[in-house]
Amino acid sequence: MRAPKKEILHQEELNVPKEFLRFATPADVAKYRAERLKCNTIADIGCGIGAQTIAFSKTCKKVIAVEINPSLIKIAKDNLNNLRIKNVEFMEGDALNPEIIKEIKKLKPEIIFCDTERKEQGERSISDLKPDIWKLIEEYGKITEKIAVEVPPFTNDLHRLKENFEKEFVSLDKKLNRLTLYFNKLKKADRSAVSLPSESRIESKDAKKIELADSASGLSYLYTIDPSIFMAELINELALQFKVSLIEMNKKSYLLSKEKIESDFLEGYKILSVTENKFESIIESLKKLDAKSVVLRYSIPPKEYWNERKRYESQLKGSKKIHLFVNQEAILCESLAY
Repeated sequence: MRAPKKEILHQEELNVPKEFLRFATPADVAKYRAERLKCNTIADIGCGIGAQTIAFSKTCKKVIAVEINPSLIKIAKDNLNNLRIKNVEFMEGDALNPEIIKEIKKLKPEIIFCDTERKEQGERSISDLKPDIWKLIEEYGKITEKIAVEVPPFTNDLHRLKENFEKEFVSLDKKLNRLTLYFNKLKKADRSAVSLPSESRIESKDAKKIELADSASGLSYLYTIDPSIFMAELINELALQFKVSLIEMNKKSYLLSKEKIESDFLEGYKILSVTENKFESIIESLKKLDAKSVVLRYSIPPKEYWNERKRYESQLKGSKKIHLFVNQEAILCESLAY
C-alpha cells in the first residue's frame, strides 16, 4: 500500500490526471531529495510526470529526464513548459537501451537518480523492479559512482545488493513515505531516517541498547515512534538523545520518560493512570479521569474497533478524550498535541 497522497510541487498550476498524481513524488519529499542530490548535472531516470524533475531543476544546473512511457513524458514536458523551466532535457525510451546510455554519457551527469517502477501490492522484491537495478548500477556505474535509487520501503531482499549503499527511510507527517538507496560516494551512513517536513535526520551508530521497562508505573510520558525509525532500526540511536526506557506492547515499541521530551520522530502522551488490563479496572480509571471518548491505541481488527470503543464509551459521561494503550497493563493517556 502506498503512503497517503500529498500534493506535488506547483500542483495548482499544472493539469495532471488524478490517476498519475497518485504515484507522483510529494512536494516535501521532492524538495528534500533535490537538496541532497544537488549538483551540476543529474540524470532523472523514470521521471514520470516530472514531480521530482521539477525539484531537481531548482537545485541542479541541468537535468536529463528519462521516461519509457510516452504518455507520462508528454505530461512531464507540458508541466515544465507551463512552469517555463528550461534546464531539462528529455529522453524517451528504456534507460538500459545502449543508445540512451550513450547519449546520457555524453552529457556527463555527476549523479544518477532512478525512481523504479513496481507493482502496487503484494511482496516486494528487487527482481520485481524496473529497470533492473543490477543492470542499472552496472551500466551507469561506468558513468558515475554517485547513484541513488528509490525502491518500495518494504522491499524484502535488499541484502541481495552487494554494493556499498545507505538505506534512507523518509516519513512525511509521521507516515512512512519513501525509501531511497544512496550508493558509494552518496552514502552518509548505513541506515538513516528523515522526518519531513522538518528534515530532522538520525543516522545509524553503535548505540547502546535501550533499557526495556516492565511497566509504565512511575513514569510520566509515553511516546509513539515514527515508522521510519522502526524501518531503519534506529530506536537505540533515537533513545540515545534522551533519558528514556522502552516498553513493548502488542509487538510495538514505545518510549517512556519521566520528563517531557521533544523530537520530530515522536508523538507524545501524558500518562494519567496505569491500571490492570481488565475491563472493570479500565472503566473505573476512565470515570475518575472524566473521560468521554476513548481512542484505542492497541492492535484490534478494524471490523471490531468501533464495537470495542463503544463498549467503553457507553459507560462514560465525562468531557475528556483518553488514549488507551494496553499490554499486561492498561496505560491511560492524554495527547500532548494541541
